[in-house]
This record gives sequence, C-alpha cells and structure tokens, in this order.
Amino acid sequence: MSIEQFICKLPKCEQHVHLEGTLTPSLRYSCALRNKVLIPGISSLDQLESGRYPSNYDYEEGQDGSDYLREFLANYYAAMDVLITEQDFFDLATEYFEKARSMNVKYAEIFFDPQAHTSRGISFDVVMNGLIKARDVEHKRSDGVRVQYILCFLRDISAESAAETLQLGLKYKDQIIAVGLDSDERGHPPQKFEQVFIDARKAGFRITAHCDVDQEDTHNNIDYVATKLGGPRSDAPDMAKSYVDGDIIPAYPAGADRIDHGLNAADLPELLTTIKNANLGLTLCPMGYSKHLGPERVFSKLDTLWKAGIPITLNSDDPAYMCRWKQQVVVDVQKHTGWTLHEIAQVERNAISMAWTDLEFKTKFRKEIEEVLNEFAGSS
Repeated sequence: MSIEQFICKLPKCEQHVHLEGTLTPSLRYSCALRNKVLIPGISSLDQLESGRYPSNYDYEEGQDGSDYLREFLANYYAAMDVLITEQDFFDLATEYFEKARSMNVKYAEIFFDPQAHTSRGISFDVVMNGLIKARDVEHKRSDGVRVQYILCFLRDISAESAAETLQLGLKYKDQIIAVGLDSDERGHPPQKFEQVFIDARKAGFRITAHCDVDQEDTHNNIDYVATKLGGPRSDAPDMAKSYVDGDIIPAYPAGADRIDHGLNAADLPELLTTIKNANLGLTLCPMGYSKHLGPERVFSKLDTLWKAGIPITLNSDDPAYMCRWKQQVVVDVQKHTGWTLHEIAQVERNAISMAWTDLEFKTKFRKEIEEVLNEFAGSS
C-alpha cells in the first residue's frame, strides 16, 4: 500500500483554514446569480474558473513574490461581495464540510472574518446564523466533521473596530472557541490589538494570531505573540480546567495559546528556544508559502522546526485560491520532506493534542491514528 493511500485513510485535523478562503468559483458564481451581484468582467462560470480565480499557487523561478499577500487579499476580499444572506454562509460552510469529509478530516477549527462582512452592511447575526446552522446539521451526521469556529480580527482595520467585533462575538460565546488575527501584517503588529486580546482572554476565549511569513518585523511579532499577547493566563476564567489528557499546554504566564504560521521562528535559535519553552504549536501551511518563498527555503525552515521538536500541523489556509486542500497539502509536503508514515502520523497527533475539544473525541481520534498506522506499517 502506498504512502498516499495511508494519508488518504489517516484521520486528519485542519486548524488553519479560512472559511472565506474555501469559496469555490462555482459557489461564488451561484451566490452572485442568487443575489444579483455583478462579478466584474465575468459573464459565465467558465470565465471565472479559467481566470485568475483560483490562482496558480505553484512557485515560478525568478518570480517577484514581494507583494503576494496584498495581491491575494485583494482577490480574497473582492470575492466575498457575493456573500450576503444567511443561506450564503450556510452554503459556504456546508460545502467545506462536504469536502473535509471526503478527505477524512475529522476535526476542523475554522477562521472566519466578520469585519469583512459587517463592513459591507451584512450583520454579524446573519453570518453567525448561517455558520451555526451549517455546523448543527454537520454534527447530526454520524460521519460529520467536528467543527469549532475562530473569530478573526482584521489587523488592517482599527483596534476600535476589533473591540466592537469582540462585543458582537460575546453574544455567541458558546459558539466561538477562540479569537485570532489575520490580514495584512505590514504596519499592523499584534501590539496594536493588545487590549482587545486581553479583553478576549478575560471573556474566556482562546487566543491565537497569524504571524505571516517574511513580513515586516516578523521575528519581534512572533516573540510578542508567544510571550505577551492576551495578557496573563490567570485572567482567563477556569481555562486550566479546560485542558485534557495529552494536550499541548502553553507554559508561559502570558502569550497566545498557539501561533498561526510562525515559520520564521526557524530563522533564529533564540526564537526557536522561546517557542519550544512556551510549549506552543504552530499551524503551518507550507504549500502556500512555497508560492512566494520557493520550496527550498520553505522546507529548510520546516525541517529546522521539526528537528527542534516544535509541534506543527499541516493545513490548507485558503484552498480555493491555493489549489490544494488538506489532503493534497499533506501529500505534497511528504513528497518534499520524505517523511515516513510515523512522522506523518505524528503531525496529526500534534494536531489533536493542540485541538480545543473534549477528551472523548481526542481519545477516539488517537485510537484511529494508531489503527491506521498499524495497518499500513505492518504491510509495508
């Protein structure tokens, strides 16, 4: 049996995927028709599928990737104009769940960007109602994906707007597991949102944040997120009681509960030590980084993190644009790294150990990992 068959059968977690980044051309087009929204320059689905959407996310020798993030974000936000009704958000989530199920993804912690919608006049309640209904339907399935939602603040909007969004999110505290931080990092360091994250921790949310690759002041930003973001953990109500057996538990008295991306921690030995001592996991998306860094740089850094013993997970990020969903990401990473069955299994063990869900689910997930590993390792 092949290693690709093993990856296919292995239970998987996805902990770095943006729901809006799963908006496929076909769903975007159907929402546009339903809501009578014009997609500039597009009059058919074929045109949409054959254009720059989804983008070609393969590295090209000699390319200039210096402005990749802003180019991507411009396409990303423009596509959201078709998402208007509760049904649209329901369909968006449902389509991702169906795709996840097909890849044996058992658990997903999914980012969503409410400010990208409220800024267009779409109410927070419309977004949440669609997402909650989709998740409730999924959880009723015997083979359904276990889903948690992470509310992300857009860092290129004001801290005041983030604070207002946090207040809206409090109404749905039982439906949102964590808050995060994404969008354009240049000129918008995590310190800008210090008070918002302190307030979020006091409200009982988990804390995470994007530290994108090769961004302005990236090393200082990673250090800040790891050691200070969110203020004292002691301010979180009963958070220690929410950890279960086998969890990766943050060790510092302040700082995020994990880091999204953070690949540049591999650049500095002192930063590796900080992340290692903080006992933080990183939610990585290596195939997305390869577009602008090139595989050699990406996998050199990935190898450094792996050898340092830092828990990492493999994820798709924005698969409708980056053309690789979770399973293909794992397959492609294995081809670049030569990781064994046991090493790939360890990545998914890392993922469930940093997952924000209950012990019963984690125990079942871990058991399935070992069953699949024993099946394939014994036949190789």
